[in-house]
Amino acid sequence: MTANHNTYVYVGAESSGLYRLSPGGETWKELTNGLPENPIVPGVAVHPSDPSIIYAGTQDGPYRSTDRGDHWERLDYPTLAPPVWTFLFRPRDPQVIYAGTAPGELYRSANGGDSWSKLNLPMGADEVTMAFPTRVIGLTADPNFPDEMYAALEVAGVMRSTDGGDTWDSITGSLAPSEDTLDLHGVQCTAASPRTVFITTRVGPFIGPDRGSEWIPIDFGQFSEITYTRDLYAAPHDPNMLYVSIGAAARSGQGALFRSRDLFKTFEPVGAGIAANSTMMAVRVNAREPSHVFCAARDGQVFGSFDDGATWNSYDLPEKAKEVRGLAVG
Repeated sequence: MTANHNTYVYVGAESSGLYRLSPGGETWKELTNGLPENPIVPGVAVHPSDPSIIYAGTQDGPYRSTDRGDHWERLDYPTLAPPVWTFLFRPRDPQVIYAGTAPGELYRSANGGDSWSKLNLPMGADEVTMAFPTRVIGLTADPNFPDEMYAALEVAGVMRSTDGGDTWDSITGSLAPSEDTLDLHGVQCTAASPRTVFITTRVGPFIGPDRGSEWIPIDFGQFSEITYTRDLYAAPHDPNMLYVSIGAAARSGQGALFRSRDLFKTFEPVGAGIAANSTMMAVRVNAREPSHVFCAARDGQVFGSFDDGATWNSYDLPEKAKEVRGLAVG
């Protein structure tokens, strides 16, 4: 049974498609109006001040909808610039938006997405050649110091800016030279721990105190038999809480959701009712309804809870929605 609520869920697939689950609904609507044909959508974001405004990162750059996805427009983004994989709204000033891409570049809009300019984000000396181009897989800013920003690179470590994205330096440090720890998947900051960076990698989470001056590994195996950590999301209502999606490997037949209530000191499984048959790739919480938690698995399963993870519903995406990566809730 689905609870009465006003939460919309948006899921993007790298193979093809952007899908919406409406409040009280059980089936997904494919969103197409104005988007590129067969859209590749690894990044989706809900505007923090207005949940009717949605951004989609596609193979043709960023698109925006002002009616929860019914209609889309391509934004003024350089024609030959790379596909967009992730978005970040500047804390307390969401008119400023950052977009990370693959191959790895970074773009900024100062006007809510109307126009975009490229920033100078080097990939650093620790870039690992993979079967896919290095990508900006995650972006975060310290809510206490919004000019202090961090970019998670897959597979090239971590970059830091102290001036709102104008200039960047590598803080990869002890994560190099191992491909396992250079394989970043998530990066977050939280108001409860100023100037601390939290990351997830192929081999588990790390804490980076003092703006990432060192990297302290977390023995995630204490809490879970599978330790491939994927997405990382700071709970919007509790600055001590971070969610982590996991699997057995990049592609695996297992997936689960964990959370820490104490800034990575301990972790607990969330959702005994989740039966994922692939790696859990993304997790999001509705900032307006923080008991509403959703997570998405790579092969097209989406799970939702309306009671802070106590019970779960399953919402399978259409068969063609594979390589699920983008998730937004609002």
